[in-house]
Amino acid sequence: MNHPLDEAQLRRGQFHFLMARAPNRVFLSILAAIVGGVAHALLIPLLLVSIAPAQPLLAGFIDEHKVVLLGWEVTQPRFALAFLALCAVVVVSKAMAQNVFSSVLIESASALRLFFAERIRTLPIRQLEQIGSTRLVTAINVDVASLMEGAASLPVMIINASTIVGALAYIAFLHDKIFWMVLAVIVLGVASYRLPLVFGARYFTRARPLRDAIQESIGAQVFGAKELRLNAARHADFMEQGMARDERRLVGLLDRGYTVFHLAIQYGNVIGFLAIGAIAYAATGRYELAPTLLLSVVMALLYVIGPISVIVNSVPGLIQGAVALRQLRALLADMPVEGIAEGGAPLACPRLRLRQVAYRYAGQDGFGVGPLSLTLEAGQVTYIIGGNGSGKSTLAKIISCHYTASAGQVLFGDTAVTDATLFRARQAISAIYLDFYLFGQLYGIGPEAQARAQDYLERLGLAHKVGLENGRFSTLALSAGQRKRLALLVALLEDRQVYVFDEWAADQDPEFKYEFYHVLLDDLRRRGKVVVVISHDERYFGQADQLVWMEHGKLVRVEQREHGVRGPGQEPEYDILTGA
Repeated sequence: MNHPLDEAQLRRGQFHFLMARAPNRVFLSILAAIVGGVAHALLIPLLLVSIAPAQPLLAGFIDEHKVVLLGWEVTQPRFALAFLALCAVVVVSKAMAQNVFSSVLIESASALRLFFAERIRTLPIRQLEQIGSTRLVTAINVDVASLMEGAASLPVMIINASTIVGALAYIAFLHDKIFWMVLAVIVLGVASYRLPLVFGARYFTRARPLRDAIQESIGAQVFGAKELRLNAARHADFMEQGMARDERRLVGLLDRGYTVFHLAIQYGNVIGFLAIGAIAYAATGRYELAPTLLLSVVMALLYVIGPISVIVNSVPGLIQGAVALRQLRALLADMPVEGIAEGGAPLACPRLRLRQVAYRYAGQDGFGVGPLSLTLEAGQVTYIIGGNGSGKSTLAKIISCHYTASAGQVLFGDTAVTDATLFRARQAISAIYLDFYLFGQLYGIGPEAQARAQDYLERLGLAHKVGLENGRFSTLALSAGQRKRLALLVALLEDRQVYVFDEWAADQDPEFKYEFYHVLLDDLRRRGKVVVVISHDERYFGQADQLVWMEHGKLVRVEQREHGVRGPGQEPEYDILTGA
């Protein structure tokens, strides 16, 4: 039975979340790995015993009987049959161990990605803006993969550790003092092998933040391609001070880290040979080992060298996984959960009121907005006006409940927006900001609303560019203005109670500005919506019912206007009816 992944599981250890996700299957994988490793360890002793037993006790098991099979004379048929059966056990148990564990890894990686997706959804917008997309994307795409790659070595290590234990048990059966000598050499070798790994891991830890910086540079190369191609000096400086510099540092750190690791790995690979040398050159004379016994011990130790190498070669992946786990934990520490109550119908909003609302940015010299009070009525269009940095967008994000006010109250009708009602308030709002994201499908919009999409495509001049099939847009390869019109279409189909538009008309042709200000906003007004528009289009200020001026985060003036009354110089730029 699968269990949902939570933060506590991820914080306890590299493999704990795997155990919590599918404990029965992980246990089965470990058990199969142990069986496979032990069975593998028995192959060489079985061969040695059947050929020339090193202990007189085993002589009684020798079978002098022979059989003919397919024209071949098979000696020791009982041992041969046992050998074949043991090979089958090795194949089946090892394959089972790795296959079962792989399925757990695949599901756990998916659960981890979904866990972070849900964590992003519950992350306050301001913290999301501070973390940035680069760090989140790198964590989900790189760190999750590194963590799983490190964890994938677990069944392999258990298989090979079981093989080593089985081979050492055989050596102990042959000669107890030789066993203790071999064990001492291996323990000392492994202990000394771990020391350089500690230093190598530090290089990987220092290299990890550079991956975030490189990911950000790649994004800049893609999204800033037009600007970089028009200024060769900018591109050269960008590469030298940014991506190229970070790549050089990353390569240097990884080179040093892997140099240490490779030296440690090769040292680990000779630990078994050191044990063989100790037996061949020191123990033979001291314990007067018979040649047959010495041969059996050496063969068993040669058999151990492969598994030791496999375990040693798996360690760098484990360390990379541990580094990735630390990054994921650090990211989680910067991702608080809003902790709001979810569920319930959208809040009714006959009016939206702000009472002495204030918001302050951390680490930005205390910049913020408010305290301010403002009332937005249903069936009313309010323009928020002000220069850059005046606090217009911050106020809009408070109105749209993306930012939670640090003081004061936001009320939908007579209902205050609190943790208990914030989710319901958001379900009543639709907003288009400057950094809007356009989804390729009409998610969360039913067939009845989708049926109106073609009409909006015609009205917004998009029908010749974009089609809609099964709720999916035929293309998003559009100009900036066209993408905004498509985002507006989605917002209108949502049919929410509150609409917020941040400089929506900035990239539009005159005809679509007219359509927006004179037709669509009028339609929202008639339908009793609360409409907030951030705009610099002074020619259309006469379409507002209320003008709100912002300066330096303060509300300096509110002007109530009769709809349709324009001041001097506020005539429309374009008449969609006459074409003039």
